[in-house]
Amino acid sequence: MNLMIVEDELRLLNNLARNIPWEEHGIELVATAGNGMDALILFDQMKPNIVLLDIHMPDLDGLSVAKRIAQTDPLVKIILLSGHDDFKYAQIAIELHVMKYLLKPSGNTEVLQAVLEARESIRSDLEAKYNQELMQKKWAEHLPRLQDIFYQSWIEGKYAEWEIEQRSRELGITLPVNALWAVTVVDPDPLTNPEGRFSAEDIMLVKISLLGIAKEFLDKVPCFISTNHSSATVLVFFDYTRNGGDPSSANDFMAEVHLHTTRLLSVLKEFLKITASAGIGRACDRPNSVCDSYREACLALEERVVHGHDIVVPYRDKREPRSIVAADIQREQVLVHALETGQREKAIAMIDKWVHVYVDQAMTSDEVHQNILHLSSLFVRIIQLKGWSLKEIVGSHITYFYNLRALTTKDQTLQWLYEVIDRFCLYVNDSKHNSRHELIRQMIEWVDSSINEDIGLHEVASKLYINASYLSRLFKQQMGQSFTSYIVERKMKLAMQWLTEGMKVSETAELLGYRDFSYFTKVFRKTWGVTPADVKNKKA
Repeated sequence: MNLMIVEDELRLLNNLARNIPWEEHGIELVATAGNGMDALILFDQMKPNIVLLDIHMPDLDGLSVAKRIAQTDPLVKIILLSGHDDFKYAQIAIELHVMKYLLKPSGNTEVLQAVLEARESIRSDLEAKYNQELMQKKWAEHLPRLQDIFYQSWIEGKYAEWEIEQRSRELGITLPVNALWAVTVVDPDPLTNPEGRFSAEDIMLVKISLLGIAKEFLDKVPCFISTNHSSATVLVFFDYTRNGGDPSSANDFMAEVHLHTTRLLSVLKEFLKITASAGIGRACDRPNSVCDSYREACLALEERVVHGHDIVVPYRDKREPRSIVAADIQREQVLVHALETGQREKAIAMIDKWVHVYVDQAMTSDEVHQNILHLSSLFVRIIQLKGWSLKEIVGSHITYFYNLRALTTKDQTLQWLYEVIDRFCLYVNDSKHNSRHELIRQMIEWVDSSINEDIGLHEVASKLYINASYLSRLFKQQMGQSFTSYIVERKMKLAMQWLTEGMKVSETAELLGYRDFSYFTKVFRKTWGVTPADVKNKKA
């Protein structure tokens, strides 16, 4: 901490400079001055943190010097020395935010104590300034995420109107007044083309890319862009130049929304080589009605299961779905018998007839899902009556049993039905499924016990005295994925768990058998869409 002493009495100046052990207390005396003009010159040159200043001096008095110093650097602490107990001086000193006002003669101990107090005050000020800058930096770093959370809560209807206005202001989001609003939800179509640039496992990467392209393409368009809980891109369009009460204005606005959305889908197809579909909600004229437009956009997007993919679907009031034709008991019995006896071709033929009668003729997504629900319930009922495990039979395809609306197109739905039947019949025809199940169990146990090693199929096959090729086919049949994919999935789930619990990235990689840190990061990012460091930073 640097100190400058300004005193016109030479004897007192020498005493203050030489007889107080400044260095012992971490204070460096960088300058002394005998008048106010010299003090200002030295202050500019030496930049002291603390100034010990006499009030009564020739040329320029101490109060004038203090005023100029305070204007130059408000963080400098000033201690005034005065030979007069004058209230006027004290009042001016208070106005100048002087640290201390000492009356002469002040002892060296008193002066030293005043300077040390000034030093602690400066440290406190610097710490407060640092903390404030740190908070501002953290706020700036987290602001985009906080804005995304606001957008998601807003479209989901979690805020009252006053909360929307208040929270948007707090986050630096300017919501237009008296505007028209409309929401579009854009989502990639199922990645089912094996020849395509992306596979089904890349869906999160595709969604992130879609969001980035939307932000760039719609940069000049008045809209807010975020994602929803399923990572679909949400576009909240607005137009404050139109009168919300004028139907023609609303129609013109919606035409623009449809045009922007259609162009965005074309850009996605050009750059990502994939197709996407979009649902558009109806226009509204209040921010707290945006959630209704969002809900309608989601419902409209579901209609691609009826109309196909690569399409923009505006919301329409839904008609009541036609009731399922009283289930054809005979056709259903034939299907059940084919499944129970493992007759794949016969089961596929019955499914094709069912889809033609009940799905292809459907007019709404509700009709499609209602009929698929009937089929999925039929599968589950057969499996339960046999005392089998649904997960064991259908593997990863069980996801759609829990959420049939994730089947977003007719082609995807039919493909899922075929794959379920394939696995069902394979299971039925496998007379040795019990012994095979035991092999799979042993393989999984081996993986769990050797998770910190570089596990290979041949090593496990050798351990179990089984042919590696046979074991590979068996594992994929039973688990719905390759042995290598299972190991990666298992390790990445453990990695996410351990990182979330606070484990170091390097330690996590080592415990999972990854000697190459960069390869671990690459695999983790491909699996979760973020790097291990991102997970650690988010937790921090």
